[in-house]
Amino acid sequence: MKTFIVIVALLSPAAHAAPGPVDCYAAAKPLTSYPPLLCAGAATTAPAVCFPAAKSLTDYPALLCSGAQSNAPVDCWKAAKNLTSFPALLCARAKSNAPAACFAAAKSVTDYPALLCSGAETNAPLACFAAAKGVTSFPALLCAGAASDAPVACFAAAKGLTDYPALLCAGASSTAPVDCFIAAKGLTQYPALLCSGATDGSPIDCLKASAGITDNPALLCSPNGAFKAITRHDIHPTWDLPYPLRFPNPYPFHYPFPDLNRDPSQAPPPAAPNPAALFAGY
Repeated sequence: MKTFIVIVALLSPAAHAAPGPVDCYAAAKPLTSYPPLLCAGAATTAPAVCFPAAKSLTDYPALLCSGAQSNAPVDCWKAAKNLTSFPALLCARAKSNAPAACFAAAKSVTDYPALLCSGAETNAPLACFAAAKGVTSFPALLCAGAASDAPVACFAAAKGLTDYPALLCAGASSTAPVDCFIAAKGLTQYPALLCSGATDGSPIDCLKASAGITDNPALLCSPNGAFKAITRHDIHPTWDLPYPLRFPNPYPFHYPFPDLNRDPSQAPPPAAPNPAALFAGY
């Protein structure tokens, strides 16, 4: 009887891991130089299907289809392309055309409506934004795509744990990102990115499963991996970019990507030493 139970357990579909970012990465590698961004937090290989449909529409198909559950981001992009300069950001993670409607309502609320309404299913990010304005300098990031005011409560729980509470709790549905962050510390240099948008410990399981696959497993396994594309540490407030975040290292991410021919999830080649820099300040 025990032998029979073991065999049934091994053959049961529940005994096999469901498709996720690692499977998506394998499907996406032949398609794009940015498979970790495209497959960030993916539940299936749907982003790899979305990508070819997006390639002819935007210079940022990996961002538009990041973590997609269907081709809905492509339809959203078509509805939003005349509304914003950043339709790929607005429609990343979209499940319908709701981000476009949210954007129209958010334009009078924030200078960053594309970020606030990114992947939104309703206009709930606007109410979250109102609740977050007195809490953080980055309310549009904290409430991006939010379904409720839960990101504000998550932010309160995250303060003191990380220098990036708005990134960690972006669009959160509970304080699960905080629990994920605590468990992820020591496993990755980017625990706030890895656990951003987490609903459970899945990003950590993914991180362990993706060891050796990419130099940036935190991006590949992050439900909010699309936000890697809109943060950079040396941005100037007057630049015409989606959101002027001054994230210091270790989050030196760039948008647009500085080199479209290089996967930004891979470690850059070592820079040649600059003799002049050795004597700077002396």
